[in-house]
Amino acid sequence: MHEMALVRNVIGTVLEEAEKQNASEVKTVYLRIGKGRDIVIDLFSGLFEHLARGTSAEKAELVFERVPMITECNACGTPYFLNVHDESTWPCPKCASRDYHLVSGMEFSIDRIELA
Repeated sequence: MHEMALVRNVIGTVLEEAEKQNASEVKTVYLRIGKGRDIVIDLFSGLFEHLARGTSAEKAELVFERVPMITECNACGTPYFLNVHDESTWPCPKCASRDYHLVSGMEFSIDRIELA
């Protein structure tokens, strides 16, 4: 359950920023999470709610932006979506090469924090 460590890091960062800004409450936390990150959103949200109890973030809303996995073909340069669970999406749609590199989909970041 790697969500626990991630949630602790997010809460730590959020509370640090709230303290820096002299905020009494964290309203909303916007997170960018790549689809390649194996994160269960419901579990993440539940852990956040549990670990934020008694802090300025206890009523914070979490807003998730899921970033798709996009690859770029090393043979022809074509960008395309990849679904790791669907092997038919692995070859390049233009040249059929399976030689690619990941452009996006592994992100995990706090995009912004709304404070009161």
